Amino acid sequence: MALTTKTIEKLRVDIKHVLNHKLNWQIEEINLIGSGVINAVFLIHEKNLGRLAVRTPWRLEENMMDKNSSGIISLKKEAVISEHCHKYHIPVPKIHQLYFSKEINFIVSDFVAGDGQDIPPYDIGELISKIHKIPLHGLSIADQNEQRLSKIVSQRITERVDSLNKLINSNFIIPSSQELEEILNTAQTKNSLLHLDVRQPNLIGENGMINAIIDWDNSFIGNPIMELMRIFETKELNEEEFIKGYKDVDIIQNTNAIIQCIYRLDTALMLSILFTSFINDSEKRNYYLKRVHNLTKEITNHL
Repeated sequence: MALTTKTIEKLRVDIKHVLNHKLNWQIEEINLIGSGVINAVFLIHEKNLGRLAVRTPWRLEENMMDKNSSGIISLKKEAVISEHCHKYHIPVPKIHQLYFSKEINFIVSDFVAGDGQDIPPYDIGELISKIHKIPLHGLSIADQNEQRLSKIVSQRITERVDSLNKLINSNFIIPSSQELEEILNTAQTKNSLLHLDVRQPNLIGENGMINAIIDWDNSFIGNPIMELMRIFETKELNEEEFIKGYKDVDIIQNTNAIIQCIYRLDTALMLSILFTSFINDSEKRNYYLKRVHNLTKEITNHL
């Protein structure tokens, strides 16, 4: 399923109608400025508030990769986490409106300008370290439901292995979700807020300085090793420079290799399914299918 011109126009019209006629804003302009696997982002100009960003889910719920999530949950997470981060001086856009209806759901936030230049991995490492250190008191993640991240990830891995086996007619074999959870629970690391989608497109900056980190769709509270393994497995940032900025290398050295492998496997499975069913990229699909093969084998060898 692709984001079509027809869908974009319907979203644009629906957003403008709600803001002008239901919320009594004065929208003078609205244009699509970006889209992802789940959300479309529009830039609006409101007479009194100026330029704002509107994010709205465009993909039907039944076509989402994670069947336990939804567009509504995505928006709720963005609002709650952004508010929490703002209290601790994490650079996030201010939220102005969260709107739900049968016709359309969206969130309105400050529009943060950027120059499109990549942020240095060292600076990203510093920011993620800061996020991992903010207090968690009062923060609740909508789709975590007070569950331990180890349980969520273990169940998700077994579900994704089953899905991938059906998709490509393969036979990847892993331990049960209960076994995986027990292994992850041996970690002694203190829980942190995790972004879990740390990539250049989710960082807005100017002249190499970070103005905002956005898109908290994948976020959870849990072991920060999961964040680090996801960053390392996706290979979108220079690992060495990132760790220099993050500084806490002991957290990796003190974590059992099998725990690191399990968190890496969660990422490799996600990307294998993404590049098989949602984004047509045979090179990346083949790379991550190979990573799934190697990681499942490595996990089995550790047992």
